[in-house]
Amino acid sequence: MRVGIAADHAGFDLKNDLRRALTNAGYEVTDFGAFDLSLDDDYPDLVVPLARAVAEGEVERGVAVCGSGVGANVAANKVPGVRAALIHDIFSAHQGVEDDNMNMICLGARVTGFELAWDLTEAFLKARYVDNQRHSRRLAKVTALEDSMVPCRGNGQNPLLRLQTFGQSVWLDFLRRSMISSGEIQKLIDEDGLRGITSNPSIFEKAIGGSHDYDEAIRVMALSGKSADDIYRTLTVDDVQQAANLFRPIHDRSGGKDGYVSLEVSPHLAHDTERTIAEARGLWAVLARPNVMIKVPATREGLPAIQQLIAEGVNVNVTLLFSIDRYRQVVDAFIAGLEARAVSGKTTNVASVASFFLSRIDVLADHMLDKAAAAGGAKAELARQLRGATAIASAKVAYQVYKQAFSSDRFDKLAAMGARRQRLLWASTGTKDPSYSDVKYVEALIGANTVNTMPLETINAYRLHGDPAPRLEESAAESQHVLDRLAEAGLDLAAITQQLEDEGVRKFADSYDRLLAAIEQKRDAALQGKPEQ
Repeated sequence: MRVGIAADHAGFDLKNDLRRALTNAGYEVTDFGAFDLSLDDDYPDLVVPLARAVAEGEVERGVAVCGSGVGANVAANKVPGVRAALIHDIFSAHQGVEDDNMNMICLGARVTGFELAWDLTEAFLKARYVDNQRHSRRLAKVTALEDSMVPCRGNGQNPLLRLQTFGQSVWLDFLRRSMISSGEIQKLIDEDGLRGITSNPSIFEKAIGGSHDYDEAIRVMALSGKSADDIYRTLTVDDVQQAANLFRPIHDRSGGKDGYVSLEVSPHLAHDTERTIAEARGLWAVLARPNVMIKVPATREGLPAIQQLIAEGVNVNVTLLFSIDRYRQVVDAFIAGLEARAVSGKTTNVASVASFFLSRIDVLADHMLDKAAAAGGAKAELARQLRGATAIASAKVAYQVYKQAFSSDRFDKLAAMGARRQRLLWASTGTKDPSYSDVKYVEALIGANTVNTMPLETINAYRLHGDPAPRLEESAAESQHVLDRLAEAGLDLAAITQQLEDEGVRKFADSYDRLLAAIEQKRDAALQGKPEQ
């Protein structure tokens, strides 16, 4: 573990003693000073650089010392991303990490001798954050309060930042190289509290095939003999790595809860368990970032792949999820993967999200409801009433499944070993029906320990006129009633969700193939010395 340490003149001697003890114990120690004893030094000048290093992930934990510890504590907590506490007892030293994800302790050299200070430091460094629902809910509110201090345009507080006060993280459902190089993503992080990115073959088709951002890189790789498939893999891996580097401070500050960037396995492998596992392993190894996730579709063949990858410690974003029954199977696969790790003595702290696709559900269900309404008869009025309600009702019922599964005795045993919940992620949240609100799939689904990955258009819309409130658990019982009444209107929800899954796999495969064809065209042009039009 990388540990930073700092002290003013009053804590100078204790700091040096602790630094030696830390080094002897095998920690990688960075000393932020003071390096010479001077009665004129000021604790902010020494503690703040340490606090910034903690917040930015340069060191994992920090130890600050002054005379009483109070001044160091005051200074450290002025730095966004730092959760520091003045510590005098062993319980608080570890409990502060376990419950509150404390990343700095402050000690008073005039009130704490070396033996106690060392015991406190050891307890602090050995403790691990227990990411259960109540802790993450409370921390999300603290983080949101901190983020809300960032100036934003307009007279009111940025609605995107306010989402975090209710425990929801905003991710971006798009990635393009120019957004990284131009600083656009960093601006979204700084001003809107963006906390992650998702990608898929359709996104990369638009980014790579629909722009000139990548032409020079494609030309260079083409001239070096790379195939179109090699070029695709290199471009996407490089983009995800660069984006992950931007989000690494968020990942570290949040204790691994947020700051993730996702990359999908080939959609052509959606029904091939073994090849999905093999490709996911390869991507995980080459990306080599703790804050990446490998996207695996929630097909029947994907379920054992998800379980195996979680068992191997690979962060997984489960994608193309439409069915509540399939979601139950996904949760079971996730927990079973953690149980396999626990049996083998490995850490259970593996990150995962389950991406529940929304607007696509309404597109298909509404089409069928419109046909039922047009046919007239006893079902027509019911069909009209149910229009636009299927996706949100499905999501609200899924959230109740989530709460039940992750408050069970089965999961509690894993949580006691450091396991974190697999969060529900709302995907496909761009509104496709112009008669609906452009923030329809955001407003209704705000709740604790969830993620909403939005296309850029939805992020911009929500910034302008979002109205955050914790609505996810409103009318939970009514949501199940909505799904039950679909059958009365003549709809087979199981058949709808299976069709959506099949279509989702096919659409991503088509996007993947079109992208490879576009790369091949650019590659051929480069080899022939022709400029790409």
